[in-house]
Amino acid sequence: MNKQQHQLMLVMRKIGVFKGLEIEHIQRILRVAVSKQFEVGQRVYIIGEPSDEMLVLLRGRLLVTTAGGDQLGEILPGSPTGEMGVLTNQPRSANISAIEPSVAVVITKKNLDAVLASNAGMYMCIMKNIVELLCERMAATNQRNDALQRRISLLEGEDDYDGDDGDDGDDEGEFVNDSDYADENDEYSGE
Repeated sequence: MNKQQHQLMLVMRKIGVFKGLEIEHIQRILRVAVSKQFEVGQRVYIIGEPSDEMLVLLRGRLLVTTAGGDQLGEILPGSPTGEMGVLTNQPRSANISAIEPSVAVVITKKNLDAVLASNAGMYMCIMKNIVELLCERMAATNQRNDALQRRISLLEGEDDYDGDDGDDGDDEGEFVNDSDYADENDEYSGE
């Protein structure tokens, strides 16, 4: 194994859905992967399309946008995109385009499914990781919704808002700022 392959394996092990897999499991996944290049402006994924592949960006930058063109975030080297859609059979939830010449390792759903079908332990590990990731995303979404509801209540001047946001309680009536409900560092993978 050369240095580049070793680094790629380390990156793959840090991806949430592959957490806890053994080195030989990652090697099996990488054996079915292919390298793909994207030119500036090239669409990588389009909202609503089937999630038939995932990728790990090795070089460049990808832009994640809504159907209306609003920017949701960027995908930087070492980051995956499409993995949740591939593993949950959900269609793409965002548009992804290259904003720099980019290179990625691409793994098709068909190939990943074949690797997982041959090893129940790998499959169970990945399914456990998916459940954990979905629970984390749901909890984060609930927190953002709660913060937004508090902000709406404050802006509307509702008398029944009690200011209880789960902390020490001494901020009753305090304005909730954007950082309370939108973490700028949240990764968005554009499944």
